[in-house]
Amino acid sequence: MRLRLPIAVAVALFVAACGGAPPANPAYSARPVVELARWQVLDGERPVAIVRQLEIRDAEQPVVFYRVEDLDGRWLGHATANGRFTKRVPFQEGEADLGVWSLARGVTLLLEASAPVHLKPLAIDADARRNR
Repeated sequence: MRLRLPIAVAVALFVAACGGAPPANPAYSARPVVELARWQVLDGERPVAIVRQLEIRDAEQPVVFYRVEDLDGRWLGHATANGRFTKRVPFQEGEADLGVWSLARGVTLLLEASAPVHLKPLAIDADARRNR
């Protein structure tokens, strides 16, 4: 009888510990990122880049931003949901600030295009919107 009581207490404590709510993700943990929209950037009729609207799925507040890529998928720069554009600078830790612009004008400045570019909406893969 003496041996059964400590075992029963140990089992009860183990069950109680496992039955609690799962721990919250720490602030530094990875978050799912999904693609919401995509545009092909055209200089005249020639494709020159891709713009992706992405969302970081944070439980407290999702973060929407844009990433501008060349046709090979290399990141050229970013824009916030409010239109603040930054340009990636090779071999530097930070990005160069380009200011606040509309999406088309900011992409034109980012690409250093001689004429305004045109953004053509593209379809997104069906599985691109799923959590990863």
